[in-house]
Amino acid sequence: MEKRISMHLILCLLMSFSIACKKSEPLINEDNKEIPAQPEQPTTPTTPTTPVNPTEPDADATVYEFGRGSGSLDIDGNTFTLASKAIIKIKSGTYTTINIVNIKGTESNPVYVKNDGQVTITQGMVTDNITNVVIAGDNNPNITYGFKFENISYRAIQFNGKMNGVTLKNLSFKNVNDYVISSKGNSETPYTGSADSRVERFKILNCSFDDAGQISLGGNLSKESGQDSGFFKDVEIAYNEFKNTNVGSLCSFTNVQDYHIHHNTVNNVNPSNNSHNGIFSMQGNGTFHDNKLTNYQGNAIRMWLYSRGTTKATVEIYNNVCYNTRKYGAFELQMFDRNIVPGKSTYADAKVYNNTAGQMNTNKDWHGQMLDLYNTGGTLEYYNNLGFDLYSSDSNRPVSNMINNMSDTKIIVESNNKYVSRDNAVNNITDLSSKINGIGASIK
Repeated sequence: MEKRISMHLILCLLMSFSIACKKSEPLINEDNKEIPAQPEQPTTPTTPTTPVNPTEPDADATVYEFGRGSGSLDIDGNTFTLASKAIIKIKSGTYTTINIVNIKGTESNPVYVKNDGQVTITQGMVTDNITNVVIAGDNNPNITYGFKFENISYRAIQFNGKMNGVTLKNLSFKNVNDYVISSKGNSETPYTGSADSRVERFKILNCSFDDAGQISLGGNLSKESGQDSGFFKDVEIAYNEFKNTNVGSLCSFTNVQDYHIHHNTVNNVNPSNNSHNGIFSMQGNGTFHDNKLTNYQGNAIRMWLYSRGTTKATVEIYNNVCYNTRKYGAFELQMFDRNIVPGKSTYADAKVYNNTAGQMNTNKDWHGQMLDLYNTGGTLEYYNNLGFDLYSSDSNRPVSNMINNMSDTKIIVESNNKYVSRDNAVNNITDLSSKINGIGASIK
């Protein structure tokens, strides 16, 4: 049913738009330079078509249309009043910058920022003070990535101020020279124990990263400095594609609770980068599963694990495929005493199971096994893993159990792990599906 808005309300909205526009100030970037802007106001709200994705807002959500198809676009929630169910649509075209500020939805009814046709950004997007906002390039069924960030000389997306409940979805990033997604200010915000002092429910879904910089988010938890800042809770990184970059670590969160990294693909990464990289580098606790990484350098994930509070959490690594690394094994588990803060954090237990790893550390300058295991302070369950063409230069660390064990971590379960020849391990090196029922990963 079409949503009707009274003429009186429209006139009031237009008057408030005009007044607010006169009071708006230019946005300033982190180098204290003015960001060019062409202030815009939404056209008369309209009714959207039925959403393609059933998780999208109801059909009676109000649509606000922004943009002229070029220049710099500002969308400032202080200059207009959003309906309780709202979609902001950006007109197709090529924009230098898009700035989204002061937009607040609710957890049950987030504000959607969508493309209306293909939208390309050439200098970057900046947000400030946004809560429960979904930035999604999935408005048109024939366009996979409705927001394209291309040939960005600095940073593609920078979050300033509050950013709770933010989802990035169906965006593509190509040739980004600096951080592809970063947060200024949030990484320095002290965590006081309240929800308002942390970032919650941050998601990156269905995005493409091609020759792009690092996703760099998070802060620090340190017993020595007493610092607890930039704390993220409930992070999801899923169904993304990463390729053709030499940046090192592709995704880094340095103070996070309950992350979920799953169903991502990684290929042709770090052809000449020789740092000890974690393709995903995570400090805290969470899960890593159903990811496929091929032709890369570094651990698929470096889990530096600890639990929030006084009860141990369990981190899990399962159903991943890792194939053909120049350097390092598939996964790393490690704990640092600096992250164990009495009353705030404790150790974590770990499970590593049903993973497939083959042709690790072709450089043969480090152990290339299933797991690089350091002291964790907790226990390890390790089972149903499948390996082939692994490498160890130390007879005291045999390939047979596929653990490069440099720890006194207690392994409480160790069973059904198979190290066999490639021909007996996987059907082929394209899908890398296991030949052994119940052993290794089942990811396609």
